[in-house]
Amino acid sequence: MRSKTRVTAGICLVVGVLVCGCAATRSGAPVARFTTTAPATTTTDPATVGGSSIGPGPYRIEATVAVGENPRSVAIDPGLNRAYVAHLSDSDEEQSVSVIDTRTHTVTATIPAGRVFPGYPQSIAVDPVTHLVYLVCGNSAGKVLVISPDSNTVTATIEFDGDPAAVVVDSVRGIVYVGNRFSDTVTVIDAVTRAVVTTVPVGDDVRGLAVDPASHDLWVVSGDGVSVLDAATYTVSTTIPVGNDPRYIAIDPRHRTAYVTHSTENLVSVIDIDSRTRADSVSLGIRGKAFGAVIDPAEHTVYFTGMAAGTVTMVDTRTRTLTATRSSGITRSTTYGSATWGAAVDPATHYLYVTNENADQIEVIAPR
Repeated sequence: MRSKTRVTAGICLVVGVLVCGCAATRSGAPVARFTTTAPATTTTDPATVGGSSIGPGPYRIEATVAVGENPRSVAIDPGLNRAYVAHLSDSDEEQSVSVIDTRTHTVTATIPAGRVFPGYPQSIAVDPVTHLVYLVCGNSAGKVLVISPDSNTVTATIEFDGDPAAVVVDSVRGIVYVGNRFSDTVTVIDAVTRAVVTTVPVGDDVRGLAVDPASHDLWVVSGDGVSVLDAATYTVSTTIPVGNDPRYIAIDPRHRTAYVTHSTENLVSVIDIDSRTRADSVSLGIRGKAFGAVIDPAEHTVYFTGMAAGTVTMVDTRTRTLTATRSSGITRSTTYGSATWGAAVDPATHYLYVTNENADQIEVIAPR
């Protein structure tokens, strides 16, 4: 954890990580720095710094939003025009969540979440129907925080026997899934009653979660493969081997494929959802790294964050070919980019929101 001075009174917010309604206006909220740049070109785009062999592609930096120290995960509610950013914290620090107005790209609120276990939370999810926000709260704390968009406060705590590392919401069925990394399980929670429905063993080292919007089955990255949890029975129906050190998963409902990242390889695995087999892999080139993954089906694009590599890599889901690799979070102090962990796509604007941990900001990337 880097030591930084925290300024709170009356100036830009400086505080300590895969989406309808009306939000109240809150006066006196801290305002973040906001910058825009011209559309990217192959000669002036700062993302080419560091020796990009791919170039910027048809993308540009739409905005950068200063959110405070160590942003790790981001989730978007397009109905309320909000992005929620969870920050990495130490055990002796108060956890917080920044709220961004996605229309103005300004920070409108900071939500205190209390003291949590070291290094967490790193996963945050939004229910687009109820607009509630779910925040994973620690490796051994065994709880999920529920944040109300009306009050911007934690209004409930769901406790269970687990060590959560990931959270995802099936808003149609009203189910919250929590992946427990070291317990090797998935906890199934009823979003209405906030009661634990069941806990399912799924395999070693649970990492990424994704819900198939067609079948509502849960896809879980664990061990050296992906397990499929049947939505009706909450049992593992299929396990698909994908190779070394898989991390996260994104499902493309249009092309019926799933993309699985590998933290130790310069490629991603492609799974055919209907046959439930590993159908392909996509090379990310020399600079491309893949940690987090998020899909924009309308733009036929899957985005991958690069962790310490400080990159964002784009792949065309129609051709399964590499479109671009960009350095992300370039500032005067982070010349070659900033560590990228979390990412989310706003389905209304198709802007990509990427966490820049070292630069303490969110970079907003427009697809064209």
